[in-house]
Amino acid sequence: MLAALLLVACDEAPRQAGRNASAPEIAALNLDGRPVRLADYAGKVLIINFWLGGCAACVQELPVIEAVHREHRDRGVVVLAVNVGGNADMARQLAAERGNGFENAVDELSLTATRYEVGVFPTVVVVDRAGRLRARMVGQIPKATLEAKVAALL
Repeated sequence: MLAALLLVACDEAPRQAGRNASAPEIAALNLDGRPVRLADYAGKVLIINFWLGGCAACVQELPVIEAVHREHRDRGVVVLAVNVGGNADMARQLAAERGNGFENAVDELSLTATRYEVGVFPTVVVVDRAGRLRARMVGQIPKATLEAKVAALL
């Protein structure tokens, strides 16, 4: 599995993750151990939730993300929750406990977090249907804020 992740990580040099820039490639594995790629979400509005194990604010924010996802998934909104520096077992356990309906991935080597310039947890970024970064929200976010950012892209 680590070899697959390293192959994905080497596909592309890191880019600046500024607003309206092309979103950097994702270098993480889903909970089945398969690489997750940005192309998997082409044509969708993608909410990427970067979280850290042991982060209370990260766990408290999950219902907000789930609610926005549930409200807009029929309009092409998807969520990828990326656990940074942890492992698949921890991410799998949290997903089972919370019953979230979105994809989960693990960024064990923090490659994706580095590409997206994540330094504080939780951090949420929103990628538009064309693969451009459109919003970055650091810290626990209110539902209305995330809702507004997503709605502007539908």
